[in-house]
This record gives sequence, C-alpha cells and structure tokens, in this order.
Amino acid sequence: MQVGDLVKACYLRDVEPETPLLGIILAEVSGKTSTADNDVFRVLWTCGSISERMWDYDLKKVTA
Repeated sequence: MQVGDLVKACYLRDVEPETPLLGIILAEVSGKTSTADNDVFRVLWTCGSISERMWDYDLKKVTA
C-alpha cells in the first residue's frame, strides 16, 4: 500500500457493520514500534475522521 490508495478497514465495526469503513492513505508514519515488517499509515476516513496510526494488516486496498 502507498499514499493515495483507497482502503477499507478489515476489522469489525461496532457501528453500522454493514457499511464498510473506507478511507484514503494520507501518509506513511515513520517510527515502527516493533521488529515486525509492518507499515503504519495515517488514514482519512469518509466520515471525516483521521486515524494517525493504522497498521497495514488492519487495512485492505480497494480495487475496481
């Protein structure tokens, strides 16, 4: 995944589970906190909120 990709959160939502949580990756966040080879991203969601630290395994790239 990279900046500008449309992504979907792939964890369960408590509110409106039938509506997927979609967002755009704004930036890759530096400063990995583990030794695993996982990336961390800042994501702007369609609801207007911003997640500052979304791990790549919690996101799925949306394709046409």
